[in-house]
Amino acid sequence: MTQSDLRIGDLARRTGVGAATIRYYGDIGLLPEAGRSEGGQRHYGPPHVERLTFIKRCREMGFSQNDVRTLLKQADQRDASCEDVARLAGKHLESVRGKLAALHALEESLEDMLHACNGGRIGDCRIVECLANHE
Repeated sequence: MTQSDLRIGDLARRTGVGAATIRYYGDIGLLPEAGRSEGGQRHYGPPHVERLTFIKRCREMGFSQNDVRTLLKQADQRDASCEDVARLAGKHLESVRGKLAALHALEESLEDMLHACNGGRIGDCRIVECLANHE
């Protein structure tokens, strides 16, 4: 089997993306259609490996499926300006920072509840009281 004759399991192992996800990405048009053998088996090549690796990295960074689609369209236009990509990445960074701020606030709330806990019985539990009072 050559590098341009990968079956779906080989592609999955090479990229770390499950076969069902690979099929899904093909079905929704993120991944180009695979060639087929006479028996109907999908066969993938280096362009599929590269594109799937790109998609996987985008998803690991938290880009939405629509953002991935946009990024792929931009990446396919090698001579185009990267302003749209930078704008999309900047918007995503703002979103990540907002999530980090919310997680930090959650961390502080949990720490406050734990510090308020004196042990004892559930009826006197400050953690349960804080959760019930939405503090």
